[in-house]
Amino acid sequence: MMTLMNMVRGTENDLPAKEMIKYWNHEPGTLKLVRASSNFIYMFQWNNKHYYLRFTHEEDNTAENIQAELDFMMYLLEQGYETVEPVRSKQGKWIETLSTGNGKYHGVVFEQAQGEYVPLEEMSELQFQHWGQTLARLHNLSETYAPSTPARKSWVDSLQFILSVLRRHPEEHKALKEYERIEAWLSELSFGVGHTGLIHFDFETDNIFYMKETSRYSAIDFDDSMYHWFAMDITSALRDLSKQNDDESKKNIDLFINGYRSIKRLDDEYIKLLPEFQRFSDLYGFARLLRSLENLDVSICPEWALQLKAKLEAICDRIRNGFHPHIALKTITENNWYACTQLEVSNEQKTVFPVPVVYWLAESAYCGMTPLALYADEELVGFSVYAVDPEDGSYWIMAFMIDQKYQNRGFGRTGMDALIRTIKAEYHCDKIVIGHRIENERASNLYTSLGFVEMSRDEVEVIRELIV
Repeated sequence: MMTLMNMVRGTENDLPAKEMIKYWNHEPGTLKLVRASSNFIYMFQWNNKHYYLRFTHEEDNTAENIQAELDFMMYLLEQGYETVEPVRSKQGKWIETLSTGNGKYHGVVFEQAQGEYVPLEEMSELQFQHWGQTLARLHNLSETYAPSTPARKSWVDSLQFILSVLRRHPEEHKALKEYERIEAWLSELSFGVGHTGLIHFDFETDNIFYMKETSRYSAIDFDDSMYHWFAMDITSALRDLSKQNDDESKKNIDLFINGYRSIKRLDDEYIKLLPEFQRFSDLYGFARLLRSLENLDVSICPEWALQLKAKLEAICDRIRNGFHPHIALKTITENNWYACTQLEVSNEQKTVFPVPVVYWLAESAYCGMTPLALYADEELVGFSVYAVDPEDGSYWIMAFMIDQKYQNRGFGRTGMDALIRTIKAEYHCDKIVIGHRIENERASNLYTSLGFVEMSRDEVEVIRELIV
């Protein structure tokens, strides 16, 4: 996202675009603004063909970074991968730089993409599979790419960018804690061949176009490409589907994943980590939005810019509210046992979680179970109990709950994920088993998304199993 101030200056009477287009052959009167977000995008015509002019202010991108993007795209074209071709200027350059009173702009031109745009709701099952296959082919080519120019930025650079923005906004305490957790998490992941490479980072439907004759998609807009885990690219592509969280969306996600796996290996472990990669994406997007709103002079802003400012601030609020606090699992002691007994689910949930915490504490004391308190940044928010089955060595999560005051804030997923990691790390068990009432749809959705597979059910309860 460019700064909003640069957006205001760059679109004023289309002056930078009218000057920039002079570097390329074009038909007068055909230049038309398409959008302005990370870049200014204009459409124009030449010899009855459509082209796209893309340019950005020097504060928002560098010519070196743009050249690295073009080099990767031309490598993909040489390998037969479908993307858009850049077009040289009249002077034979891929990139032209325009100097203005407001600074420099770097511009490029691309041919129109092949294929047609297909919205999510109109995709066929085969198209979902082909979407996954197209991304997998990109990742395979990425692993053999050896850039001759300075490489694109990586997740490390992105983390440094996030931190630099947050240091300018010391009031963003939740975002800084989220940054610290994500940085620590990424540092523990395996990287290198098979795990990381140059990814697209925005492989959503508005950047891909379906070609019926080849059953493939052509891709555009490699502007945000960076070295990252391939799973991050999958997460970004499936973002809109993941938000919907209904049976149809889950089926389509499976189709995409199956398509991807038909071309490139994808371990189940990374599937489980997709929500964590989404956290990186949210934080990175949050930092970019914060930066875009900096140094905005509202006194010279047109009405559309003020409306956009309000919209971006609302998005920042939504992301900020979704930052996950750190969940710590603590032993029940004489200092917190009574506070745990005061935890309650809502009245509506008592039909699916009918046993009070005090019962679980009593049973744990006499039946060899392990109760744990869930804390979010030192605040007691939930409770859990687990036990080992001596016959097969599996661990059972006997109880898990978030107090009614803290529900719908992401504590359920984060807390359950922390509990799974704790059991796995400390006991090296083969599997974790959990049960829930049939009518508890919220639990069903959560456990399924974390990788628990249904093993059996009766008239009352569903039993699920997670292989670890």
